[in-house]
Amino acid sequence: MARLIICHAGSAKYGFVENALLAFQSKTTNDYHEEMNASTLKEWFQNVLLFSLPEPSVIFMDNASYHSFQIQKPPTQANKKEEMVAWLQAKGIDANMQMLKAELIKLVKENKAANVQYEIDELALEYDHGVLRILPYHCQYNAIELIWAQIKGYAARQNTSPPFSTKKMMTLLKEARGEVIRDDWAKVVEKTKNLIMEHFDRDIRIDSVIDNDNNIYTCRRR
Repeated sequence: MARLIICHAGSAKYGFVENALLAFQSKTTNDYHEEMNASTLKEWFQNVLLFSLPEPSVIFMDNASYHSFQIQKPPTQANKKEEMVAWLQAKGIDANMQMLKAELIKLVKENKAANVQYEIDELALEYDHGVLRILPYHCQYNAIELIWAQIKGYAARQNTSPPFSTKKMMTLLKEARGEVIRDDWAKVVEKTKNLIMEHFDRDIRIDSVIDNDNNIYTCRRR
């Protein structure tokens, strides 16, 4: 059975964002990133989500590649010389194909922006929204992960008899979304905030222990 690719957003104040569900059948059984890519995400983000948010908001987002399409991404050693030259010339920097690749890389490093700019982030700013990116490999800091667990649980409990079809799963998805109310969102957001603060406090304690150990070590060396 083909699977569904789903994208949505919500908050403690409003629950799921109205009319912001993106769900479609996957056409491949290999890597879903082939279909949920930067182009698909950008179209949904720009034409659906940003128009559906009821007020200026901060959008939590992980670092998936399709969330992180860079504006004028600087080329690397892996790029071809013509790509490096084109990037440099677009910035008004004198570069040509007669230059060595090492020279081009040096120019790129000297002229790339200090801060990475993401296309999604800039789109959000145009509509008075902000994007806050979660630390890599820390999906537990995104409350929607707990919401997805509720959605999947509902679908699994209901999908116990034939037909096991994509159409049926789409119906179950919409039913499951309706079962998740604003209070559910408020609970998981609060739980996630508490987890973040717990980990933050833990890191402060670890820093304090390391500092104290360093002081002891230094004193013993004298």
